[in-house]
Amino acid sequence: MNRFCTFLFLLLPLLIPNCCEGQTGTLGYYLQQGLANSPQLNDYRNQAESSRYDSLKISATRKPQVNLLGQVMVAPVWNNYGYDNAVTNGGNYALQMGVSQNLLNKQILAPQYENLRLESQAAGNSGITTTHELSRSITAQYIQAYSDLLQLAHITTILQLLKDESGVLKLLEEKGIYKAFDYTTFQVALQAQEIALKQESYQYRSDVYALNMLCGINDTAVPTLAPPAIAGNALVGLSSSRFLTSYRIDSLQISNRKLLAGANYKPRLSWFADGGLLGSQPAELYRNFGTSFGLNFSLPIYDGKQKQLEFKKIGLAENVRSVYETFFKKQYQQQITALINALADNDQLILQTTQQLHLSEEQIDLGKNQLNRGTLPVSDFILALRTYNEIKTNLDQLKIRQLLLKNELNYWNW
Repeated sequence: MNRFCTFLFLLLPLLIPNCCEGQTGTLGYYLQQGLANSPQLNDYRNQAESSRYDSLKISATRKPQVNLLGQVMVAPVWNNYGYDNAVTNGGNYALQMGVSQNLLNKQILAPQYENLRLESQAAGNSGITTTHELSRSITAQYIQAYSDLLQLAHITTILQLLKDESGVLKLLEEKGIYKAFDYTTFQVALQAQEIALKQESYQYRSDVYALNMLCGINDTAVPTLAPPAIAGNALVGLSSSRFLTSYRIDSLQISNRKLLAGANYKPRLSWFADGGLLGSQPAELYRNFGTSFGLNFSLPIYDGKQKQLEFKKIGLAENVRSVYETFFKKQYQQQITALINALADNDQLILQTTQQLHLSEEQIDLGKNQLNRGTLPVSDFILALRTYNEIKTNLDQLKIRQLLLKNELNYWNW
């Protein structure tokens, strides 16, 4: 019976109309498409690139800044009404080229550079984490669709078996060995399998469509999914877990926020120079070409203790981050332990159910022989077939659960 099941599984695309279209899909293909089409991953890549441009902009502020300034301002006076000429000089005419450059800005800009570096690192890590999470989701959906395919193969096996026996049973019924009621009972069971086959075909198609949507694949074809190969990874340990990377980056960003806040209280010094035309009397403008230069200096003295308040706010952020990290570490260890135990229990059930299935297959083979000789009640054969169906379905579900547990364990063991 095992060879018969394998044979039917290989012929499944031909046995199920409008479901499988001769194509074969693999888990690797769907993972590749899903990661390539993800808009979220593209967003993180652009965020990392954006940080590089922001860094270049900061570097540009360290260079001399050149500006062209122009102004024509007239303050007319009518009958001694208007702005005080001592203030306005009657007007102002200016066309100057100015240049300035900040000095003593190394300590001010250093936290800004570090902030951009950490933002780029956080975006890159978010991209890696999203890739890991998306791979987990795609794999889980693939396993779900593959589960439907296993059920389709199983239903097809039962259906073909019933069809083979239906012809024999019809002859025996005509010879009076079996009653018409027995044959009708058998036909009801056969039709039930045909309906189950259609229902499972619809479910398989639906789950494949959901897989395509998750991966950003615009395709209505329904391929035959290959068995997913999910290997168990070696335990990495909590200290080496990639999940902790985000907490480390958050800690560095919070520490850098203190440096950014402190940079606002550093002394600032810049030089400036300009040259051009600056005057108030149009008739004398030819004599008003000149230049000026100097230094600007500023140092915050008192701002109502805003710096201390900002530091307290940053301290609260670090406390929140620390609590989240501590909670995750507890959750991580519990999750790993639970998954390992669940996987071991599931493997044991697979062994026991496989042994039970072998006995049920032997019972079906014996039942077929007796049914063909007319020495076994049809109800007993159908009961044995239902028992086999339940055991085989249970075994398939255990194997699917094994794949899901491995996928989940690989997700956490990262």
